[in-house]
Amino acid sequence: MKYSVPFYIFLLAQTSWIVSFTLSKLNLMQDQITVFIAGVITLSLVTIVPYLLFRRLFNQVDPFVLILAVFSWSCMIDLGIGLELDGFISNFMGFYFIEGEPYLNTAHGAVISYWDGIVHFILGLAIISLYCQRQSYRAFGLYWAGSILNSMIVLIPGGIAGNHPFKLSILLNVPYLILPLLAGFKLLHDRPVQSSTVQKFKPIWERPVDLFFFIYFIGAIFLSLFRGLAVLGGNAEAMKEYIQTIEPYLADETNFPKFQMIVYGYFFLAYYLGAAYALLCPGQVWMADWSLIHAGAAAQAQFSHIAGSLHHRTSESLRPPQSGYPALTFWSINLILFIVPQFFAWWCQQDSNKFGLTSSVKKSKLNKIIKKSDKTK
Repeated sequence: MKYSVPFYIFLLAQTSWIVSFTLSKLNLMQDQITVFIAGVITLSLVTIVPYLLFRRLFNQVDPFVLILAVFSWSCMIDLGIGLELDGFISNFMGFYFIEGEPYLNTAHGAVISYWDGIVHFILGLAIISLYCQRQSYRAFGLYWAGSILNSMIVLIPGGIAGNHPFKLSILLNVPYLILPLLAGFKLLHDRPVQSSTVQKFKPIWERPVDLFFFIYFIGAIFLSLFRGLAVLGGNAEAMKEYIQTIEPYLADETNFPKFQMIVYGYFFLAYYLGAAYALLCPGQVWMADWSLIHAGAAAQAQFSHIAGSLHHRTSESLRPPQSGYPALTFWSINLILFIVPQFFAWWCQQDSNKFGLTSSVKKSKLNKIIKKSDKTK
């Protein structure tokens, strides 16, 4: 039974293809109000099915797992959006680009749809599977929260402030910001109890791996400030030259790259400072959790940024340089920002005395599956 629940959620998610195709064929989605109402009704109905499924199997339903079950359904909607934008399928989500969320009809919209439809979908099913097997899902949950929060923090303001008309359906993204935020708070609050360590640590210059990450975070601090100021119109010649020759995609009129750099300059910068401090002064038990959140956010951010700049919907004049020093600089910066956070999150899991625990020795206390014999009593 514990393996059947993720399978049922997977099957439920596939019904999104039927729903989107039916709505498209019926030609009912002719204005933004109708599209918005249809979205609200559909998401409300989709919530009922997984709730009844979990209630049948568990004494209580973990709200986080229920959220993931509903989000898995919308992940398939997003995958359909990405596939239709790139011409792999047709007549599924065309109406949504006109009266729903027209800003998705961009390079950024296409690539984040793929990320949501594949990565977030896999993470969601993995967390549900761990829950049903009575195992801790905190690590996956923190990574998922970081990824989807970065996606929404960039998408919502970019959609409002970009060059596309405002549509009511952008408000359908609000639950995808608020609920992961609440889930992240809950996961952080449920951190395994761990006493402060009295272990003596070597100075950072005698810990070569920690020193490498420390140097990375210092460099990332300066880079995030530099790129953030550059997209905000910095007058320094180096900033203008950087946008013109290294990352012209930052000047894209959709404003999604700009907001991603602003997120780096504010949210990521705060994390970089905290991580550098934790490396200088080991024993910060919160570091492992936050490294996972940031790893998820960095992966989503860098995939969207790199793939968006290369996408065919991006003007050729805004695509990355293809040769020489500019190309080497572009790929070096963006791949390092993608890969190093993943290794740092892994590194933090290797030493709980330095960075804290992400899952307890005892598996998370999940609800007991209701047996048939219990129902007959």
